[in-house]
Amino acid sequence: MPNKPKQTPPAKKKQLSFFRNMIVTGLLVAVPVVLSLWVAWYLYSRLTGWGLTLADSLGLMSDLPPFWRTQIIRILALVVVLTVLFLLGVLTKITVGRRAIEMAQSLLLKLPLVNFIYSTCKQIGDTIMSSKSGNMFQQVVLFEYPRKGCWAIGFMTNENTPENSEAARRLGKGDLVSVFMPTTPNPTSGFLMLIPREECIMLDMSVSDAMRLIVSCGAILPGSEEESGEKKSDVE
Repeated sequence: MPNKPKQTPPAKKKQLSFFRNMIVTGLLVAVPVVLSLWVAWYLYSRLTGWGLTLADSLGLMSDLPPFWRTQIIRILALVVVLTVLFLLGVLTKITVGRRAIEMAQSLLLKLPLVNFIYSTCKQIGDTIMSSKSGNMFQQVVLFEYPRKGCWAIGFMTNENTPENSEAARRLGKGDLVSVFMPTTPNPTSGFLMLIPREECIMLDMSVSDAMRLIVSCGAILPGSEEESGEKKSDVE
């Protein structure tokens, strides 16, 4: 008689399932932490790299161990960067400093190529600073994309009327809504869409909840954390 295939005992199946679930859970915990530390280290290295170059050219602190020398120079460079940013912020509050900054800005706007980069960055910065709570995303919206019956989530960034928008005037469809639709699971890239306001559903969902929904590929639903917390407290 042919040999029957060996079946995995239920206890082993449970152990394998538990082992797999723990690995996935650990991965979900580790990935955000690792990415956050990587971004922080990348910014720290970029902001302080000039200090190492300057110290090497001047031969500063050459008698210290390499590791401690690098870290001390980087920390000093970071302090210098923060001090310069603080002083620039103070200058914007002083009449003389504000005029000097305006003169520098007007000079940058006259330079070819540089004027385009500077004006674009300045407009983005002004938009972020002038929006409520420093957030350029005003509201979470739901709209049909890429076809009817299929819905996508985006963030409203502006309202376009025939009075202030050439696109709204030329389309002749009334008010348009500027919507940024981020990609999943990387929300740093996405698409800008101009959608008629009546074709958008304005959601009560917060921007942070919508961002968690997008990053988790729909796995984390708004309110799920609070509901799970309430269930845990009821059990306890």
